[in-house]
Amino acid sequence: MIEKYSLPKLNFHALRHSYASFMVSRNVNFKMIQEQLGHSDIKMTINTYSHLTKKDKNEASDHFDDLN
Repeated sequence: MIEKYSLPKLNFHALRHSYASFMVSRNVNFKMIQEQLGHSDIKMTINTYSHLTKKDKNEASDHFDDLN
């Protein structure tokens, strides 16, 4: 299936990063993500596991469009 759909090969650890980043992009509370990943320190969740997508960055800058 990986080859059929040209998907990247991911190990379990990469899936944790992908999960955290997906949850961040869906505006899930960081405390919830921390608990789901089992991190004792929220800094680990924020600094290591959550990655912003290009779409997230574009949507954040779109808030300036609402200024009058």
